[in-house]
Amino acid sequence: MSLEPNHQDRIARLRASLSDDQALLVTDPLNIRYLVGFTGSNGSLLVTKNEVKLATDSRYEIQSAEQTSGIVITIDRDLFGSLLGEMNCPELVVEGKDLSVIQFHQLKQRFPKLSLTVSEDVVENLRVIKDAYELEMISKACEISTQALSELPKWLTPGVTELEIAFQLEQQMRRLGADDKAFETIVAGGLNSAIPHHEPTTKVVEVGDLLKIDFGAKVAGYHSDCTRTFVVGSPSAWQRELYDAVFNAQAIGRAMLKPRVTFSSVVSAVTESLNFAGYGKYFSHGLGHGVGLAIHENPFFAASDHAKIDQNTVITVEPGAYLPGQGGVRIEDTVVITDDGYLNLTEFSHDLIEL
Repeated sequence: MSLEPNHQDRIARLRASLSDDQALLVTDPLNIRYLVGFTGSNGSLLVTKNEVKLATDSRYEIQSAEQTSGIVITIDRDLFGSLLGEMNCPELVVEGKDLSVIQFHQLKQRFPKLSLTVSEDVVENLRVIKDAYELEMISKACEISTQALSELPKWLTPGVTELEIAFQLEQQMRRLGADDKAFETIVAGGLNSAIPHHEPTTKVVEVGDLLKIDFGAKVAGYHSDCTRTFVVGSPSAWQRELYDAVFNAQAIGRAMLKPRVTFSSVVSAVTESLNFAGYGKYFSHGLGHGVGLAIHENPFFAASDHAKIDQNTVITVEPGAYLPGQGGVRIEDTVVITDDGYLNLTEFSHDLIEL
């Protein structure tokens, strides 16, 4: 029997972060989905110590009732008015990353007796540690992704383009049960592999090309993220050397993962490995990010972040090195931190596979 999200527990943990005089106005759609299950495109949520109230418009009257339970639902085009008109809490906390400056000033003018506090990442920080339901959905998304990727050598033929590879992968993920792709699939062959976030084109993948594929599936709103770099034909010496450098750095990063290890220490170890191999200056992006209802969410690896990694955090490890005019390599896994290490959710060969 499949698990169900425990919205009551999520609300309880949120309330624990609020004082008795505070109410939180949630406007980010992903945070609303996380807290109560509502997936409509228009809605606002008010959470107080005693009540949870959702406001949405008439398009979502049936949907909101079906997707939520134990909360008050108001159908009104004036979302803020229906939520705040009779609110008793003196302090309203708003989501600074989502509420616009115009909306903030409108709230101040419309509800002058309310003390407004701008917050950052109140719900996002709750989302860092995944519950059993979330881990199940992310695991399913990752399994679909790697299963689809394993089919690549069976249908890759001479003359296929980057766009065609992306399309085939996305179709295969849907056939395997994905609701959607997790993000715009990156397929980069030859010189394009040196572009970290290359958009697929009509370029034909040719013998001698490095082929970098960064993709993922989405299941029940939860994402997966995986990158592997292949070579078409046999690798040249420089391709093998570049791949080995990234392979070793990624393996070192993964090996360090366990609870209470700092994000900065993992970044330092991976960077040191790439520097030792002579490719550190070609690593131009972050080492990894959280994965959940968003493809990029808290936490993020950073050299300056000395916070410690928590158990049940889902995060990517994705070092790369990109040589302009030659090609690039990235290897990425989505992993979950366990009580004594990590579990790789995107289990797929880390060898340089020759296509």
